[in-house]
Amino acid sequence: MTDRAWKSILSRYGQEVTLHPAGGGEGISLKAFLQPVLQKSEDQQVPSPLGFRREDRFLYLGPADVPLADGDQVEWQGGRYAVQSAHPVGPETGGHFWALLRPVDEEGTV
Repeated sequence: MTDRAWKSILSRYGQEVTLHPAGGGEGISLKAFLQPVLQKSEDQQVPSPLGFRREDRFLYLGPADVPLADGDQVEWQGGRYAVQSAHPVGPETGGHFWALLRPVDEEGTV
């Protein structure tokens, strides 16, 4: 897929998100695709000594010109999600970023 086609798809169908870099600074508004990663064999919440802990994960596909790094956070639909791993996909010119996100709780921990 060409860079121009990918940008067109993102601008038309992408969801509004805000990227907050790990080092601080202003958030960057952009369009990306986010969707839950569902697994039938695992529960979304697992018991821990302090109650249930969320285990859900989200897949992020975004533009190559706004790279993500471990520790960055993505704000989407009123929730905040920490980047667990991020990788560029596709050729050096164009392509996109793929990332795995986990929800951040009220205290700011994953």
